[in-house]
Amino acid sequence: MSSAPSAVQPAAERPGGDGGCSACPHPVAAHDAISLRFCQATTAGAATRGCVCPSH
Repeated sequence: MSSAPSAVQPAAERPGGDGGCSACPHPVAAHDAISLRFCQATTAGAATRGCVCPSH
């Protein structure tokens, strides 16, 4: 049995180096653990869906 990773990986940043998330309009630095995971899944699944960021 394998265990789940203990650290949340950052969401991918938009090209251009502005620190913005590739899945939503917010800066990656403004994400909490839940929104990081949500945006990672959104990007990995190539989905288009709403935002759960606390700054939203």
